[in-house]
Parts: sequence; C-alpha cells; structure tokens
Amino acid sequence: MKKLEKCVILGPSCSGKDFLVRELTKLEFRPLVKFTTRPQRKGEVEGINYYFTTEDNINELDRKGELLTRETFKVWPKNKPEEIWTYAITLNEFLFSQVMILTPSELKKIRNSDIKQDLFVVYLDINENVRRERLSLRNDDNDSISRRIQSDHLDFEKFSDYDLKISDPDFEADWILDLMF
Repeated sequence: MKKLEKCVILGPSCSGKDFLVRELTKLEFRPLVKFTTRPQRKGEVEGINYYFTTEDNINELDRKGELLTRETFKVWPKNKPEEIWTYAITLNEFLFSQVMILTPSELKKIRNSDIKQDLFVVYLDINENVRRERLSLRNDDNDSISRRIQSDHLDFEKFSDYDLKISDPDFEADWILDLMF
C-alpha cells in the first residue's frame, strides 16, 4: 500500500480517535507519539500512547527548537487541586508519522508552519450522548466529564478544516482507507 498522505484524526473526547489509530497502526501506519505531562492512564504504554515526561523536559525540547506544537490545558482532577497539562509534538515525530490525533489548534499551527505535507483530515463528530456514555465507562479520575464535554464544544464549535466527517459511532477503519487511496 502506498501511503502518500498523513491521516490526521480529530474529534471530541471519546469519539473513537484512539480506536481509529489502533486500527490504522495494524495496517502498518506509523502513529505519532506526543509528549505529555498529564498522568498516565491505566492501560497506556510509555512510547506507544505518549511519552510521559516533565514540563522541564518539554521546555528543553522547546529551547533546542525541536517542538512543532505545544499546548497547555487546565484540568480539575477529582478531589485534587487544579492541574496544568502540557502536550507537545516534536518536528521529528511529525515528519516520520503517518497517522496522528491532533486538536484543531494543533492542526492550525501545522498548516500555518513552513512544513508542507499532504494531510487527509478525518473529523469524528460523534453524538454527545454516545460520548458521555463512553466517558462514564472509562472511570477516568483525572478529569471531569462535564469539563471535557464543555471544552470539546469550544474546540469544535466552528471546526470545518476536514476532508472526511464521520458521525456514525460504529465506523470502521476500512471506510477511511477506501477514501484515502
């Protein structure tokens, strides 16, 4: 299979982004791995899901000019004080990846950078009730469901920079491949 484009996946919380990346990875797409300061969730693997790191390490990557994007988010974990999480993408990771999960602001930063890449953007616009149910099953104490849903509304309110929009919560990865190639 000739992979000429990078597949960029965007969508709100629990829309199926990780599922789609896993499916495309099984088909030999190389996934992008972001750096993050957020706590590791149960089942996540260092170097596969994220590079779990410190703010100091991300600052060092930035100082060396290795970062393509950097975002920070305020979160309110259950029964804990407010935290700030950072997510970062290095230029090297981006260039050698074929499938990636991005936020709308990360996509905009990449599109506005000097990097010219063919991107096939898939927007997973899954019904909020389905996503709320999935979030409740996740039992994630790191962040509240209401905060995530509210933040998703803001992030995707006017989002229109995509090649394919999927609203079916039971989508299959093959659909995307058929449209990409």
